[in-house]
Amino acid sequence: MKHLQKATLVASLLPALMVLTGCGSSANSVTPVVTPPAPAAQATLVAVVSPSTVTTGQTATLSTTGGSGTGAVSFAVASGSCTISATTLTAPMTAGACSVTATKAADSSYLVATSTPVSVTVSAPTNTISFSAPSSPTVGGATVSLSATATSGLAVTYASTTSAVCTVSGATLTPVTDGTCTVVASQAGDSSFPAATPVTVSFSVNGEAQTITFASPTAPAVGNTASLTATASSGLTVGFAASPSSVCTVSGTTLTAVNSGSCTITASQTGNSTFAAAASVPHTISINGAGPAQLIYSTGFTAQASGTGLTLSGGQFGGYAGSNEDGYYCNTSTSSWCGGGSSDATPATSSVYFYYQPPVAASGEYVGVFVQAPGVTALNGSGTTAGVQINGQSGVTFTLNQNPEWYAQANHNVLAMLTLGNLYGTCRVQLQVVFTPTSIAATTYTLPFSSFSVAQNCGLGSLTPASAIAALASGTGGPVAQIDFQGDSGASALTPVQGTLTSSANTTNANSVGYPTTIALTGPITFQ
Repeated sequence: MKHLQKATLVASLLPALMVLTGCGSSANSVTPVVTPPAPAAQATLVAVVSPSTVTTGQTATLSTTGGSGTGAVSFAVASGSCTISATTLTAPMTAGACSVTATKAADSSYLVATSTPVSVTVSAPTNTISFSAPSSPTVGGATVSLSATATSGLAVTYASTTSAVCTVSGATLTPVTDGTCTVVASQAGDSSFPAATPVTVSFSVNGEAQTITFASPTAPAVGNTASLTATASSGLTVGFAASPSSVCTVSGTTLTAVNSGSCTITASQTGNSTFAAAASVPHTISINGAGPAQLIYSTGFTAQASGTGLTLSGGQFGGYAGSNEDGYYCNTSTSSWCGGGSSDATPATSSVYFYYQPPVAASGEYVGVFVQAPGVTALNGSGTTAGVQINGQSGVTFTLNQNPEWYAQANHNVLAMLTLGNLYGTCRVQLQVVFTPTSIAATTYTLPFSSFSVAQNCGLGSLTPASAIAALASGTGGPVAQIDFQGDSGASALTPVQGTLTSSANTTNANSVGYPTTIALTGPITFQ
């Protein structure tokens, strides 16, 4: 029984043994059956977004690290409103966040792998203006180009909040007047960028430059005065100050010598809305002790309807005029083109005037007022004419004004002329100077004798144009017998031999009647 069980077991195992040993087959060996291994998991796959913070509407680049095998990589939005095209992520137009996953496909060796979602921050865009104040412009100077930039790259606009001081057109600023200019730079944004916060800058607008012309005045002696004259290129009135007050003082344009010593007079012009302050011009003079006494040439005028009469000192005064339009002579009795008048309220305010008013702009025009010395009613045709003899005095002082039309003319210069009393044949020595009035109002002027030139020397070879002071000696020209103040134009215009100014008359500015030229004198005429 036991042998039978063994045989049965052997018989059941025999096929398998034959396969393993090759027995029962025509071949000597067999090929084993191999089952391939199962695919493995990939290394951890990580999605990478660069940059991880993206401005609305902007893009980021997608990539991965980790993973295994040769499978293709793709990306997907896990959350939020971002969009993906290949390896490019585009942020939405609203701020917020989104997340992205990366997937690497399986291959023969590895299973598919998907990354953990990575977060992307979507930020709002910024729009910031950079704007610096320009250099301070000058009124009347060049315009200024404004320059500002916005981080958005969008164009910046400008506006002036002080249009009385400066105006803006586009990016060009024009200075209008002296002051503080304020400009606002703005950027309104667009569909991609918000409006920027406006930037405001303020800066100074300088007035137009001006300069002062101020010649050193002749120093008066203690107790005397001198008239100060200065002009500003702006046409504005120049002011004066003097120091120390123990030596000299100034009131308006009048310098008064108080004591001996050094006196500094400073001319200044503070500017206005158009002009900047001018650089002050100082002059220092020496005030000496009491000098020659003041000489009175005329104390004032009597009232005369015709403008011709006697001064309060008994000298003749009157006027004259003419041009090519009337044969160079205007007769006050028959012509309405010329005339004058005088008043005598008080000696200090008494006045005389004479005018010439042709209906057209004349050429060769002249108009003047003459004042003769005390007691002189006519120049002596056969000998010396009495007058006021200069004896150490340094200049003549008077008060004069012009009509508005003449003063408004660019050249409104006036000629002053001294006729001396000594007679040489039929000739008298004459001294003249042309000066520029500085105000339309009645203004006191002092003209130094040194500023006069010898215009007529009557054959006296010792008298050169620069010999005015020598000509005033009693033995040369003699006393001052007559003083004239004239307006002359065209062929009649006069220029002192020493000077550069030319006298004038009004040929530019008409009123309803014609072209008036008027000379007026007020109060006394003195030598000091």
